[in-house]
Amino acid sequence: MNIAELGTMEILETAVETEEQLLESLEILVEEEPPIPENLDSEERDGDEMAAARPSGYNKTEHDDAVGAFFKEMARYPLLKADEEVELARRVRFLEEVREIQAALQEQLGQQPTKVQVAAQLDLTEKQLESRLYQGRVAKRKMIRSNLRLVVSIAKRYLNRGVPFLDLIQEGAMGLNRATEKFDPDKGYKFSTYAYWWIRQAITRAIANDARTIRLPIHIVEKLNKLKKAQRELKQKLGHNPSEAEMAAFLEMTVQQLRQLQQLRRQALSLNHRVGKEEDTELMDLLEDEDNLSPEAKMNENMMRQEIWEVLGDVLTPREKDVISLRYGLTTSEPCTLEEVGNMFNLSRERVRQIQSKAMRKLRRPHIAKRLKGWLI
Repeated sequence: MNIAELGTMEILETAVETEEQLLESLEILVEEEPPIPENLDSEERDGDEMAAARPSGYNKTEHDDAVGAFFKEMARYPLLKADEEVELARRVRFLEEVREIQAALQEQLGQQPTKVQVAAQLDLTEKQLESRLYQGRVAKRKMIRSNLRLVVSIAKRYLNRGVPFLDLIQEGAMGLNRATEKFDPDKGYKFSTYAYWWIRQAITRAIANDARTIRLPIHIVEKLNKLKKAQRELKQKLGHNPSEAEMAAFLEMTVQQLRQLQQLRRQALSLNHRVGKEEDTELMDLLEDEDNLSPEAKMNENMMRQEIWEVLGDVLTPREKDVISLRYGLTTSEPCTLEEVGNMFNLSRERVRQIQSKAMRKLRRPHIAKRLKGWLI
């Protein structure tokens, strides 16, 4: 499901269902809540948010309409006040407390605990438990809705990294969801400060995993990020592009290690990638396949092979013909070494060399060499 679909108000309608429908079983109530990107409150309600998110030269796509509609939908959810944030976070913490108790009871009992058993652990009645769980789920939705503009703000910084903008928002929303679950309001931090790191981690991990055709390990991606940062810092400090030696010394690695790291920065490009001003040509149409001969070249090669075989048969003895054909790869795709030919005929390397030399002297005769020019001579 993409971010636009998650942003529809169909999900929000579940918040106004009856408690009985929402609380049919404890398993449903305490299951991990999916991120609900339904609160992207646009800072500029006239659409300037989308324009700010676009890099220079950005062409409008069908995704813009989806994101624009998503922003407009979320614009009506205001940011939370400090006291509201604390109150909602405490209700969400109750959901986490219930999950922990449920897990402990399941391990102790060997089966899924009932609502009555969980309520007893919390010194609550079953009805009180249901009410607080409902409040926690609604509070979690509200916290996510009211902070999704933070997701967009962070996602903008990672445009043009190989992952579509909508996907960056979705990954960031998942990080926001996790931050909502882990946030402890009693430690005195603002939720946005805490959530920033969870959102950023989710987005950067998504880029590391999905941006490349060939996935690199996370620790390699981190090294590449350090390399990029080091290049920028050294250029500012030195006033010129740093050399390999300067880069290696700055990063405390050898020049060889630096070169290996730089090799990993290269991006794989699909042969179906469209190029040109009109993007009407695929890259593979412009690349020459050296192994794929044209029909004319194949015909010429077959004719020359036939000519060579006729000459070899007319001039050389059967053994000389076999040795030459093996040494020059006429019967195999690759030429054979002296040792390989010797093993085939039970001959020494020196004897094979002598046979080859004698055969080549015959083939270098002027009237023979003229027919074989460019092939064996």
